[in-house]
Amino acid sequence: GTWQRRLRANMAMQFDPRDRCLHICMLGDAGIGHSSFLKCYGAQAQAGENAEDFSFMPDKPLCSLQNLVAMVELDGEPCRVRFTDEASGSKFDAMREAAIHAAHVHMLCFRADQPETFASIRQQWLPTLWEMQAEAPWLLVALAADVRERNKVTGDVNSVPQEEAEELVKRFGGWGYLECSAFFPETVQMVVDEALTAAYTYYRLQWQLHPPEVASPPRTAGDTKASWTAAPEEGYERLWLPHETLTVADDHVPVTEDQIREGLSQLGDSCTRQHAYVRCDLMAMNLTSLVKIRQWDQLQFLNVSRNRLQSLEPLGALRHLLHLNASHNLLIRSESFTAPDALETCDMSYNMLAELGDWKVHRYLRELNLRGNYISYVGSGLKGNHELRMLDLSENFISKMQQNLDDLELRTLNLAQNKLSSLEGVQRLSKLHCLDVRHNHLTSISALKAEDIPRLRKLRLSENRISQMREVDQLASFAFLSELYMHPNPVSQLPQYRAQVLHRLPRLRQLDNQQVTPEERVKTEVIYGADVETRQDIFEQLLPEETFVDRRLMTEALISQLEVEQFGRNGDAGPFGCEPNSDPTYGDPPRTKLQMAKFRQRVEQTRRGGFPEGVANFSEYPAPYHSNSAYDEDLAETLEAVAEGGCEELWLGAAEISPAGIREIIAFMQDTSSRLCHIDLAGCSSAALLGAELLKSFPLDRGCSIELENCGLADSTVARLRNKSEDVSRALNQAAAERRRIAQRLKDYAEMKEFLNVRAERLLPRGEAPEPPPLLCHPAQWLSGSTEPQKALEGFLRANPNKLMDAGDSWTMSKRSGDKIHLNADQFKVISDKLDDMLTDWGCDLNEPSKGRALPPAFVNAFGASPSKSPKLLGFMIWEGVAPTKKFKRDFYRKKDDWQAAWADEQRRMKELLEKAIEEYDSGDAALGVASGQLIAHLSFLSGSTELKDPSSFNLVKVSEESPQPRHGEDLHSALSAGLVVVEEIVADGFGVGNLKLTLRSLSSEPLIITIRKGTVFQQKSWTHRSDLLTGLDYMVALLPESSTTKEMLGHSFTMVCPPPSCDEMLITDFYVDLEDLLGSQALIWDHFQNFKWPSKPT
Repeated sequence: GTWQRRLRANMAMQFDPRDRCLHICMLGDAGIGHSSFLKCYGAQAQAGENAEDFSFMPDKPLCSLQNLVAMVELDGEPCRVRFTDEASGSKFDAMREAAIHAAHVHMLCFRADQPETFASIRQQWLPTLWEMQAEAPWLLVALAADVRERNKVTGDVNSVPQEEAEELVKRFGGWGYLECSAFFPETVQMVVDEALTAAYTYYRLQWQLHPPEVASPPRTAGDTKASWTAAPEEGYERLWLPHETLTVADDHVPVTEDQIREGLSQLGDSCTRQHAYVRCDLMAMNLTSLVKIRQWDQLQFLNVSRNRLQSLEPLGALRHLLHLNASHNLLIRSESFTAPDALETCDMSYNMLAELGDWKVHRYLRELNLRGNYISYVGSGLKGNHELRMLDLSENFISKMQQNLDDLELRTLNLAQNKLSSLEGVQRLSKLHCLDVRHNHLTSISALKAEDIPRLRKLRLSENRISQMREVDQLASFAFLSELYMHPNPVSQLPQYRAQVLHRLPRLRQLDNQQVTPEERVKTEVIYGADVETRQDIFEQLLPEETFVDRRLMTEALISQLEVEQFGRNGDAGPFGCEPNSDPTYGDPPRTKLQMAKFRQRVEQTRRGGFPEGVANFSEYPAPYHSNSAYDEDLAETLEAVAEGGCEELWLGAAEISPAGIREIIAFMQDTSSRLCHIDLAGCSSAALLGAELLKSFPLDRGCSIELENCGLADSTVARLRNKSEDVSRALNQAAAERRRIAQRLKDYAEMKEFLNVRAERLLPRGEAPEPPPLLCHPAQWLSGSTEPQKALEGFLRANPNKLMDAGDSWTMSKRSGDKIHLNADQFKVISDKLDDMLTDWGCDLNEPSKGRALPPAFVNAFGASPSKSPKLLGFMIWEGVAPTKKFKRDFYRKKDDWQAAWADEQRRMKELLEKAIEEYDSGDAALGVASGQLIAHLSFLSGSTELKDPSSFNLVKVSEESPQPRHGEDLHSALSAGLVVVEEIVADGFGVGNLKLTLRSLSSEPLIITIRKGTVFQQKSWTHRSDLLTGLDYMVALLPESSTTKEMLGHSFTMVCPPPSCDEMLITDFYVDLEDLLGSQALIWDHFQNFKWPSKPT
C-alpha cells in the first residue's frame, strides 16, 4: 500500500511507550555530508510544527549531527525513526557493534564527486557488515549529487557514474540506489522514504532471526569501581575525554544568561527558604554547552533535551536538582556530571550511551529512562538504587539480564526492542507490576513464575517467537495479571487463539490491546463446554428417549483437529508459524528483495573464501524470509565464485536445478582446477532422474563426494556417492591446507607491497636516473620481502663473528676485501654520528623514539629496537662501504656515478628486449587490442636475460596456434578475430577478487556469450614493472546486441617479485598458460615461477 506519512516535530510530545522505532544507521567516510543530510531532513521534520523555533537555521554554524530522532506515521500508526551518524569516528568504536546490529537499514553513503569514498563502500563498509553478520538491508546513497552535475558543466569528470553505483547495488545485493542533495530537500525526502520502506520490511520479519552473537560484554563502571566518580579512568578517558572537552571553536552554541532567564518558570522554595524559580526549560535550542547554568543553583527541574550536548559537567553545581531531562543529545556516558544531592528522575533516552554506567550515588532515584541508546550489557551499576521504581532500557542491544537487578524494587521495566532470548534474571524483581519485552527473540517465558513476581499486572510479549500455548498456561497462576499482549507471535496463529488464551486466563481484562467483552467470555465458555454436561443431564431427564446432540459450531476437540491439520501438532504453531512471505518477488529466478540481497551476499562471501571458511553455503539461511533455492540460472556465477574463493564444499541442498544443471556441476569439477571436493544436493529431486549416470560421471576416484539424501535414489547409490573413504578426508584436508597456504602467501605478498613498489618505481623509464638507493645497511633496504640485506649481513658475520670488536683504545674488523681496519676514537665517533644520521634519514626520532617512524621488523630483529651505537650495525655499515671519515657525507647511499651507470644499463636492456619482442610478436595482423611483445620482454627481463626467452620456457602457448574451445559460448580470441566484439578497456588494480576488469562491446546483432578461457594472459601496456596477470578459470560474459559489458575477474600474478597492478591499463595477449593443475591456486603459480630473479644491479 501507499505510505501515508505526516512528518511532525518530535519535540514536546509524549508517545505511547508501545510504539515502534526504526533505526537507520548511516555509514561512510567522514566529512562527506552526513550532517547536511540530517540537517535538511530535520528541517522538514520540524517545519510542520514550529518553524520559527527551529534550531537548525542556515545562518548558524553546523556541528556534527551524530543522532537525530523524528516522528513519522507508517500505515496510520505512529513510529519513531532514528538516524545514527559518525560511524567512522573514534567515539563510535564503543557502540559500533550495537548500532550496526540494532539498525533496521544501513545507508551506505558516498560523495558523488569523490570516487575514493565510493571505493570505501566496497573495500571497507560492505566487508564490515558481512564480518559482523548484520542482516538488515543496505541502501546505497550518493550525497551532494548536485556537485557532480556542476562538475560536468565545468568539464571535471572526476565523479562516480550513476551506472557504476547501480552495478554495485546489483552485484552486492543492495536494496536500491538513490541520489540526493541537501540543496534539494525533496531528494532527501525520497531517500528517507525508501530507507523507511526497507527498514519496515525488515522490522516485520526481524523476529524470525536468531539473536546475534555478541562479543564479551564491555567494561562497566560499576564492575570496576567501588563508588561513582566522574574522574578519568586509565585508558577509558581516551574515549570520552576528547568527546566531552570542547574548544571555543567546537562550542558553537553555548547557553546564554538571557536564554536561561527566558526558560525559568515555577516559583518555589529554594534552599535558603526564599522564593525562586525552580524550573528551567532549555529544550531544542541546539545548545552545545551549559556553562552559564552554574549560577542558578536553586533549580530543581531542568529540561535540556533535544540539543547537541556532549557533556553535562556544569550540572554538578545544581546541588538541589530533582528532575533532569537530557534526552536526545550526544552524551556517550551517563557519568558526565557530579551527582546532585537528591536526583529523583533522569531521562537520558536517545543519546549515544554504550554502557549503563554507575548510578549508585543517586540513592533517591525513582525513574530512569535510558531508552534508545547502545547499551549491550546490564552491569552492576543499579544495585544500590533501592528507591528505583521505573526503568526503561528499551531500544538497546541487551541480550542477557544476568543477575544485576537483584533486590531492586522496580514496578515497571521496559526491555522492548532488545536482543533478549531469555527472561532469566527478571524473576528477581519480586515487586514488578509491568513488564514490556516486545520485539525480542524470546521463545519461552518459563522464567516468569507467580511465586517470584506475584504482583505482575501487565505483560507485553508481542513480536517474539513464542509458538506454544503451554507458555500461556504458565501465566494462569498470576492472580493479578489483567493485560496481556501476545500478537504477533507464532502462537497467535493458532485457531481460536483469543478463545484459547481467555480460557486459560479468565481474569484478563485486555488482550492484545482489545478489551475482553462479555460476549467473548460467553463464547469461550461455549467453546470449552462449561455447561454442556449440565445441559445434557437436564435433557436426558426431560427427554430420556431422545439422543442429546451437541450443536456447538466450535469445540475444544475441533480446535485440536484444526491445529493438527494446519501445524501437524496440538498447541504448537512451530518456530515460525505458517504465515507465508507475502513480499513481492522480482527477476528470474523470482526472489524477494531480501532474498536477493542474501543470495548476492553469499556469492560475494564465496568469492572471498566462503562462510564458514571453505564452504559455499547456498542451502542454510538464518531465517525463513531469507530462504530461497538455487536455480540453473545461478550456477554459472555460483561455480565461478567457488573457484575464485577456493572453496572445498558447495552446499546447495534442495536446489531447484535440472539434471542438466547437475551435469554442469560435475563437468565443472572435472574441467576446472578448483579445490571443490564435496557437493551437498540433499533433497534435490532432479538427482533421481540421473540415477546410475552419477556413479559413472562423478569424480569419485579423485576423492570427491556428493550428498544426495532424500533425492529418490537407492540407499546403496547414495552411500556409494558419499564416498566414505580415506581419499575423501585426505582430499578435503589437502584442499584446506592449500587454502591456508594461499592465505599465508597472500599475506606475505601484501607485506612486501612497499618494498616492491619502491623497486618498481626506480626502474621506470624516464629522462634521467632517479636518486641513488641507500646501501644495504640502511633501514629502507630492510622492508618486508627484501632478502639481500640479510644475506649481506650473514656474509659480514661470517667474516666478523665478533662484529666491530672493541680492543680497548681502538675498534677492529675485517672489510669486505679481507683487509683489517682499525678505528680510533675519532673515527668511531664519526661512524656513530653517521649511524644517527642514517636513522634520522629513515625518520627515527632519536630523542623520543615513540614519536618517530617505526623501524622495519627485519631491521629490529637484526640490530635490536635501539640500534644506535650497535657494534653489529656499525660494523655492517663499514662492510657496506660507509667510510669512518667526515670527508664523505651521507655515504650510506650508493655512489651516484655507479648507480647511474647501472640504471642506464638496465634501461638499455629493457629497450632492446622490447624492440625485439614487438618485432617478433606484434608485427603481424593480430586482432585489435591483442599484443604480446611487452609480456615476453618483461618475462625475459625478469629472468635476467639479455635475449628474448622462448615463450615455451614460461609454459606459454600461442592461442592462434593451439586453442582449446570452451564448453560454452564463443572464445574471446575467436570473437575478436571474427569482428564480433571489440575490447573497449582492460584495467587491473591490486590483487585478489575483482582485480581485473574487462569491458567488451558487441558488434553483433545477436546476443553473444563470450568465454575468457582459463590461462588467458594479460600484459602491461608499458614498462610499469608491475605484474602481468592470467586467469585461473573460464569466465563467461553475456553481451546484448551492440552493447557493452564489464566483467570483473580474478587475475593471478605471475611472480612475487613484481608489485600488483595499480589502476594500470592492460592488453590481452595471444598466449595462454598451459599449466592446468596450477591455475586454481595463486600460490602454485608463484611456486612455479619462483626461479625468476630481479636483477641485482638496480637494487
